[in-house]
Amino acid sequence: MDTTNAQFRLPKGQFQDESLPRFSPRRLGTILFTFGVIAALVFGWENRADSYLSAADGWGYILGIIGGSMMTLLLFYPLRKKLRFMHSWGPIKYWFRTHMVFGVIGPVLILFHSNFHLGSTNSNVALMCMLLVASSGLVGRFFYTRIHFGLYGHRATLEELRKDLRITRNNLNEHNKLSPRIIEHMKQYERLMLRKRVFLVHLLLLPAIYLRARWQLSRLKHALKQELRILAKKNKWNRKMLHDSIGETLYLLREYFLCVRKTGQLSLYARLFSIWHVMHFPLFIMMVIAGIVHVIAVHAY
Repeated sequence: MDTTNAQFRLPKGQFQDESLPRFSPRRLGTILFTFGVIAALVFGWENRADSYLSAADGWGYILGIIGGSMMTLLLFYPLRKKLRFMHSWGPIKYWFRTHMVFGVIGPVLILFHSNFHLGSTNSNVALMCMLLVASSGLVGRFFYTRIHFGLYGHRATLEELRKDLRITRNNLNEHNKLSPRIIEHMKQYERLMLRKRVFLVHLLLLPAIYLRARWQLSRLKHALKQELRILAKKNKWNRKMLHDSIGETLYLLREYFLCVRKTGQLSLYARLFSIWHVMHFPLFIMMVIAGIVHVIAVHAY
C-alpha cells in the first residue's frame, strides 16, 4: 500500500449532495431548518392545552390561511414541469426547493391553526389528508434522491453510475495501492449490491442487504486501518500523517460504497418512485378538495 498526496478526482454524480462537507452552508441550512421545524412542533404540542390560538379568529385563523395557501401553491411545481409556457419561469431547482419548503412549513402552520387538536368532521378529514400528503412528500423525496444526481440534479442512468463506480474504485486503488485482501472485500460487496433481483424479492431483502452492506463496510474500514498502521510504522510516520492518511482513505471508501449502493439499487428505487408518483397526485387532489370543503363549511355555517 502506497499513500501519496497526489490529487484524486471525484465523480460528478450523487456525491454533489450525499457527500457534502459536514459543515457546508447548504448542509448547515438544512440542519437548522430541520431543527427549527422540530422545535416548533414540540413547542406547539407541549402548549396545545393553553388555547393561545383559535382557528376561528386572530393569528390562528391567519396561520390557517397562510398554511392552506402554501399547500395549494404546491401544485405550481408539477405545472412548471408540464406546461410549456412556464418553462421559462426560472430554474426548476428553485421551484423544487420552494415546493419542498412549502410542503413542510404549510402543514406546520395548519397544525398551529388547529392548535394540535381535532375538530369537526370536515376539518379532521382535511387535516388527515394534509398529513398524508406531507408524509407522502417526505417518502417521495427519499426515493428522488436515490435515482437523481443530488437533490437538484438530473436523473441518473445506469451507464453514468457504472462510470462513477469505476472512478471511485480507481481513486481508492491509486491512492492506496490496495492489497489482494482489500480487493477481495470490495468484490464481495459489489457482488452483494450489484446482483440482479426481482423487484419484490429486492424490496423484501432490502433491510438484510443494508445490514450486510454495513458489515462489509465495517470490515473494509478495519482492514484498511490495519494496513495503514503497518505502513505508518514501517515508514515512521508521525501521528498527523497517519491521521490524515486514514481520513483521506475513509473518505474515498465512503464515496466508493455510496456509488456501489446507488448503482445496485437504481432499478429498485426507480420502480418505487414510479409507484409513488402515481399515488401522490391523487392524494394531493383529495387534500385540495377536502380543504375547499372545510373552508366552505367554516364560512357557510
